[in-house]
Amino acid sequence: MKKKNVIIGSGIAATAAATVVGAATWIIGGMVYDGTVGKKPSVKAEDMPTFYAEREDKVLDTLNRYQHETVFVKSEVNDYDVETLHIKSNQETSDAMIVVHGIGSNYHEVLNVAFNYLENGYNVVVYHQRNTGLTGGDNYTFGLYERFDLEAVADYTRSLYQDGTIGVHGFSMGAATSTMQTELNEESKNVDFYILDAPYHTMESAVELGIIAEDIPLLPVGFAKWAGNVVLKAKEDLTYDDIQPVNAVKNITVPVLLIHGMEDKVTPPESSQYIYDAIPHENKELWYIEGLGHCEADSKMESEYFQHIYQFIDTHVKNTNE
Repeated sequence: MKKKNVIIGSGIAATAAATVVGAATWIIGGMVYDGTVGKKPSVKAEDMPTFYAEREDKVLDTLNRYQHETVFVKSEVNDYDVETLHIKSNQETSDAMIVVHGIGSNYHEVLNVAFNYLENGYNVVVYHQRNTGLTGGDNYTFGLYERFDLEAVADYTRSLYQDGTIGVHGFSMGAATSTMQTELNEESKNVDFYILDAPYHTMESAVELGIIAEDIPLLPVGFAKWAGNVVLKAKEDLTYDDIQPVNAVKNITVPVLLIHGMEDKVTPPESSQYIYDAIPHENKELWYIEGLGHCEADSKMESEYFQHIYQFIDTHVKNTNE
């Protein structure tokens, strides 16, 4: 009888333990999900006009110095429209840059980057990534579905500037999206070069660094990462393994400049090295910047940042095209 009671007690304990683990997995995994794929945009679509009109840097006033129009580009694979802003340089030029913002952000946050390109002989196309502004999608997929939106925008940009040089400049998740789109570009040939600022080489690496940055006491990083993957699979039928930008560049043929702050706590600096190493040609460059964090160089050292980019373009893009 005692033996039977021990067995029953062990079973109850095991069931209770499994229940606790299951609850912890769903709670912790939900937190990871809410901070990644389920993250909310920082500014709602309906609030953007007022928010950016009142902001101190007055980006909308600067934007009005250029001819611009909003266009909704069809993302055929994702079956929704992408809210896109086409900005004409005040210089006569057939070259263009597509600037891609990161997760939770929107195209207003990269307008200052756009203005630099506009003043240096490029037309610019910016757009709201998936789940942002009036672009479709109800979540972020860390580049997996976003790459098809960028491909549609690149196709639109090429239709505008058929004989020009077209580049893509992505930040953070925008850089990872751009990295993943390079594989599609090998067939379409819309984009001539890429500037990738602080990409992650896998979604898992970005999630892990994000968990570490939260520094939650007594929370094992490995468990939190695993739980996040469990919830991601349950809610979206995706896993971290589905999102590996590093694999997209293995057959790339166009020039790539990778930029990463060495103090980045959002995307791992080593991610840029992994992507650089995976690129099969030598028409590439990796620029690590000491003392800077995540996507800070364009604002904290703007002159040197763009001087480096234009030098890269002159050396690796224009000289090879002549």
